[in-house]
Amino acid sequence: MRNTLLKQTAFLIALTLVYLTFELGFNGRLLDVVGGTATIDDVHHIEVYGRTLSGIAAALFVLQWLMGKRTRSGKDGGKDGGKKSPGLRTIGIACLVTIVVVYFAIKTFVDVLVTTRDAEFRRIAANTILLQRSLVEGRLQLDGLTGNDTVFAKPQGKAFLALFPVLAVSVDRLDEKTRAVKATLVREAVRREIGGAKGYYDNYRDAMKRLHDDWSKYAAIIPDGDSGLIAEQQRAWNDYRARLSRRGWQPETVPFYARGKVSASVRRDLPALPGNWHPGDMVSFYRAVAVKYRQQAARKVHSVEVGGETIPPGLSYEAFVARAGVQKELRKSLGLPASATVQPSYASTEAFGQLFDAFSDEQARLQMSKYDAKPADFEDGGKYAQEGIDATRAAIVPAVALFFSLLGAIAHFSKLLFLSAKCLMLMRTGPDGELSRRASRTALAVLFCAMIGVWSILSMASNDITRSDLFGQMMSWARTGASGGRALTNIAHVVVVGQGYGYPLNEAIRKDVLQGLNYGYHPAAH
Repeated sequence: MRNTLLKQTAFLIALTLVYLTFELGFNGRLLDVVGGTATIDDVHHIEVYGRTLSGIAAALFVLQWLMGKRTRSGKDGGKDGGKKSPGLRTIGIACLVTIVVVYFAIKTFVDVLVTTRDAEFRRIAANTILLQRSLVEGRLQLDGLTGNDTVFAKPQGKAFLALFPVLAVSVDRLDEKTRAVKATLVREAVRREIGGAKGYYDNYRDAMKRLHDDWSKYAAIIPDGDSGLIAEQQRAWNDYRARLSRRGWQPETVPFYARGKVSASVRRDLPALPGNWHPGDMVSFYRAVAVKYRQQAARKVHSVEVGGETIPPGLSYEAFVARAGVQKELRKSLGLPASATVQPSYASTEAFGQLFDAFSDEQARLQMSKYDAKPADFEDGGKYAQEGIDATRAAIVPAVALFFSLLGAIAHFSKLLFLSAKCLMLMRTGPDGELSRRASRTALAVLFCAMIGVWSILSMASNDITRSDLFGQMMSWARTGASGGRALTNIAHVVVVGQGYGYPLNEAIRKDVLQGLNYGYHPAAH
């Protein structure tokens, strides 16, 4: 019996070590995602791994319980002859069911947490996500945070960034505290997202190319490679050859005495042919056909309607661009205000910079309407309901994911100590492997003391983030805010401190032991 229990405990220790390897590697990668410039899609993808690992963590507890029950019932050398004990198949099914149930339970928990937030929470979340991303990109400096230039490259800084949105929603009068910088941040975000002046110039160039193509059709400007022109040239040449063949000639074999007559006959239909044209000169023939084809097309040009304005025929490209209807369509495609005027070309970067500034101001104005909107606009069915839900998820999911990941690591580290203590005590028991009541209580005490001890140590420890004035202010605001504020601040403190200590080890495990396992996150794609 003792040997069976020792083997079982050693097996559970090995499984726990394997789980901890993947959990700690995941925790390191998760911090890169939630504390970086990752999108909500990146968070969603890695969240799938997180829920799966949480399911496996719960399944390991179920496995330990069922294996202990099986041993006590006698199937592995116990005293009860195997009566009413779970079989291996039952244990396997129970573990799989546990993984699935926990996976969807956490998903449901997060979904409910997101969908039950009120409109005011959604509105504030939209603002805090803007601030968080600005912090990540280095566009916002926070007073009261030491080492602003490098702090967010540290593990504790990344953890703070991940928790920042959910902490900031507890800040009283957040709008008043951020109004001065919000408009600037939005404008800078607009300029960065478009790729700066160069990226916007690429958009301008593409829009003007499309407009020039439209003007070419309007002005009947037909390029040499036009399929209709090529077909007409081939048709005209074939007809010319057919007329000559009726007299037994080819363009290259027209007799000298007949060349003048043939040339004059063809020029009556193609006046653009030169006076000394040779009947076999196909190149000049094709050019004359092109002239006639373009002249006929020009006679068919009529007025066109652009942007609600009727534009008469015959305008040059510059005059065409200057028309009010064309300007209206250009402003629409380039995201410009009604007061802006788009030129056919710009002589300098400074001149184009004025257009880019107009675009930046207009798009910032439109986006600011979302950040300054009333809570009613974020209610279900409101103008910004979906944006509010997305912002709420972006604020909540990283914090929840970090908490569950850290909790799972602490719980299984404590369980590892418990199993190790149990293994040592089993070595000192008799052949029956029965632990005394005192030994059992000691093993359990190791488990709970480890969990409580680690949490308490992290709660009392500090780092440059938790010692900063800003973090202290946010903790104070959160404690005096909604119910559960004290628990929230304690969790935030433990996460920030714990990640500071754990990230170097976790990242080393991910890179060296797990051979760089990316958990579905590829930052190089951003």
